Amino acid sequence: MSVTHQTLHITQVISAPLDTVWAAFQDTSSRSKWSVPKGDGLIYSADDFRPGGRASYRCGPSGDLNVAGEIGYVQILPRELVVHTDTVTTDGTLLATALVTWTFEPHDDGALVTIVDQVASFVGQDMIDGHRNGHAKALAQLAEFLSE
Repeated sequence: MSVTHQTLHITQVISAPLDTVWAAFQDTSSRSKWSVPKGDGLIYSADDFRPGGRASYRCGPSGDLNVAGEIGYVQILPRELVVHTDTVTTDGTLLATALVTWTFEPHDDGALVTIVDQVASFVGQDMIDGHRNGHAKALAQLAEFLSE
């Protein structure tokens, strides 16, 4: 098995107060709406949002949520930081695992959100590109979600 890995850095200023951005992140129901690309689906079967907690989800095209994900929350500092692992599989095949750090900072125009994703893909570069595109879309959709 070969592995492809990369560290991704994605940032976006969200035009909303830091507390509002944090609330949209920590709430599983809200996160399941803004964090998935339009046309795709995401369902959490569990989300124990605390250091040491775990989350399980399924995602993919609407009607075919064929990717399973397991998150392990390593550290959570409210309104500042979330560090978690994220491992994804499909039909029992390991696709990728990542250490993902989200930081939340006050900004003159609202809140600055930064994602650092240290991803290891077991299925090639496409999975890493998917992580990059998925995070960028999630941040854009978070901004849109909070502007409604």
